[in-house]
Amino acid sequence: MSLHLDIPDELFDSKPFYRNRDAAQAVLREIKEHIKKTGEPHRWRHHTHSTPVVGSRIVYIGEFDLPESHQAADRHAPCPCCSPRAPKYSRRGKIAWFPDEHVIRMIGPKCFQTLNPEGHWEAVEIFEREEAERRTISYLVKNLHLNVPAREVIQNAVPVLEAIEQVHGTLQRRINEVLRLDLWRHVGRGSLSVNVEGRRMKRTRGGAQEVVTFLDVRHFADFPGFPMFSPKTCRLASRATGCAKRLSLIDFGDEVQERVRAMTTEEQAKAARILSQGISSAANIFQEANAIRSGFGPMSIANLKGWTKHAGCPVHLAISGDERNFYIGVDENHPMRIEIPTAFWHRCGELPKILTVANWEED
Repeated sequence: MSLHLDIPDELFDSKPFYRNRDAAQAVLREIKEHIKKTGEPHRWRHHTHSTPVVGSRIVYIGEFDLPESHQAADRHAPCPCCSPRAPKYSRRGKIAWFPDEHVIRMIGPKCFQTLNPEGHWEAVEIFEREEAERRTISYLVKNLHLNVPAREVIQNAVPVLEAIEQVHGTLQRRINEVLRLDLWRHVGRGSLSVNVEGRRMKRTRGGAQEVVTFLDVRHFADFPGFPMFSPKTCRLASRATGCAKRLSLIDFGDEVQERVRAMTTEEQAKAARILSQGISSAANIFQEANAIRSGFGPMSIANLKGWTKHAGCPVHLAISGDERNFYIGVDENHPMRIEIPTAFWHRCGELPKILTVANWEED
């Protein structure tokens, strides 16, 4: 036997208080707060629980989930379209305004489809488009101001990035032009390995067993600073400057709301991409710079030094260094010095944290 809910008769009375959409939109926050607090959308003060007339026009103005306290099947909400006295839904409920009746109903996510399939899907399409536009506008209005501090951090970091780029470039030239060594092949996976001799038993054709030796590759140490040896030109400073320049295109000063609302939908979407991608791209550049720099730190130098001294190291190198100098050569008697400028060790700064539009939720 299906579960029936105690639904007071007065909930079925029409409450035609919303003659236009603006009036309906004005109580949206109140409705969502009620649902969040009680888990009973059908008991909101102006909800009309009667079944809509077949073929009614509908406008979806909001969407909601019931709170966790009402996710059990017996605590789901009833739907005036198809299940007015029994639990029906808990996720993606619709707040629907009916312009012909001037009422608001809370209904299941697809329940109106049984009464007017074409009207339901047309309303869904319009709602999703309007929601995307609303979220983009909200995102820009709340976050556009972050482009100013982000640009300041990026611009202040340029000398640091230039120093890291310079040291990285010099190291690559020494490796390629002097040492003529494909070091990246041995470190490019973020670990250092050595060759070691092993022994195992092997049966001969005559059936006897003998000990044979073989070379085995074994892990020596993790090497998170491996990007220091990347053969790819990093162009850290110019890429960061490009991020700052793109962010400057959406600096609207004190006219953020006016400028955003005056934009077309395409312009709003483009501005949102510039903002989120500009900051996230700069963060990726900072992360790359930090990875390169970590290779010149004392722990990495110690691991590299131990690796090159190991008898099973696959390359013939000598590596050492300190905060001001990095040395690399075919052996300890023939080191090549790479100067490390002071700016190399300065922090890049802290960029503002920002979500993408897809992950943005209004307060």
